[in-house]
Amino acid sequence: MFLDVQLQWIRSMQHLLRTPWLDAFFKAWNYVDSSFFSIIVIVLVWYLWDRQKGIRFLYVLLFSLTCNKLLKALFHDPRPCQIDPSVGLICSSSYGLPSGAAQSAVIYFGFVCLECKRPLYRYLALVFALILCFSRVYLGMHYPTDILGGLIVGAILLLIYSKVFPLFYKNWKLAAFIFPFVLFWVGSSISVTWASYLLFSTLGLAVGLLSYDKLKVHPVKSLKTRGMQVVAVIAGLCLLQAAKHSIPSLKPLWNFGVGYWLSFLGGWLFTQRGSPKS
Repeated sequence: MFLDVQLQWIRSMQHLLRTPWLDAFFKAWNYVDSSFFSIIVIVLVWYLWDRQKGIRFLYVLLFSLTCNKLLKALFHDPRPCQIDPSVGLICSSSYGLPSGAAQSAVIYFGFVCLECKRPLYRYLALVFALILCFSRVYLGMHYPTDILGGLIVGAILLLIYSKVFPLFYKNWKLAAFIFPFVLFWVGSSISVTWASYLLFSTLGLAVGLLSYDKLKVHPVKSLKTRGMQVVAVIAGLCLLQAAKHSIPSLKPLWNFGVGYWLSFLGGWLFTQRGSPKS
């Protein structure tokens, strides 16, 4: 009954606000809720801003995605667009509660607030988060309660990021190699395929982080060089993604390569061509 009330509210909201321009804008904004967008943001934070922040940001987003899939499978709540296709500008076959976009919105905003001291960036992050949350209701992808659930889960994950993650800093090597098996254990209750992806990609991350530490790679200071690293890393990740589709029998290898390329090899190969003092 409560979902019917929310569905009627979505119909009324769309009737009041929908225009061709807003439809096009929010359909395009749907890209912000994609894995590829998150990967680009992670690479930018990692290579252009701060490597340690990029590592933490990646792990909290991975944990968030896994928790979201687990909770969706637990609640089995349909999306508005699945109940009434007329409200769905776009739709998805997955369940709705909690909203993964709302989880990400809280994490993005909280990450900026915790790691960046500039008020302007915090305001921009808040606007970004609000638009992302509203877009999911406007598109008919989520009920308001889905958004609320995602905000709550995202806030809990943000608390873990700020309070629990620092406890592992001194023993980060052990944590990096335990985390893949924790994710595999959680992910196996959702899908063996998903669990396998988590295991091999995060093992690749762990080996890459260890390689970076053991080889004592010089940090790159030149903004131009770091920008070219970003291009190289993203290009390599795209090639690995294409390889997964072309030779699916080697998916574990490609998934391991994604983690290793992102955390070490992509940036290191490019760095070796320049000066360690750059």
